[in-house]
Amino acid sequence: MLASKTCVSFSNSSSVRAEASRRVARLSVFAVIVAALAVLSFAPKAAADASAGKQLFQSNCVVCHGADGTGTPTGKSLKAPDLNSDQAQKLTDAQIADQIANGKNNMPPFKNTLNKDQITSLVAYVRTFGKKK
Repeated sequence: MLASKTCVSFSNSSSVRAEASRRVARLSVFAVIVAALAVLSFAPKAAADASAGKQLFQSNCVVCHGADGTGTPTGKSLKAPDLNSDQAQKLTDAQIADQIANGKNNMPPFKNTLNKDQITSLVAYVRTFGKKK
């Protein structure tokens, strides 16, 4: 009788392990699919953000930063950084967004005139300056 219960216990244990393995396999496949979709959907969005960001940059930022990001005479007198520089490009997206939203030094804040999506688009456009070197 004891041997019978032991066998049942092992039988249940191995079926539980098999079911757990199947679940892990299904979750792994699901995780790969989700990751692939995230990567594929991000690329076109980044391009769209940069395109919208270019228009926002031209209407809000060119006066100081110049069309090419190197700065206008006005911007240089206000010590606006060259957006092509390693110093500017080493900032994280969050740091750039914070500077756009809250301003820094002589740069005014734009959080009351631009929404979060617009600021994100500007960050994407600012990133294009580092690629033009």
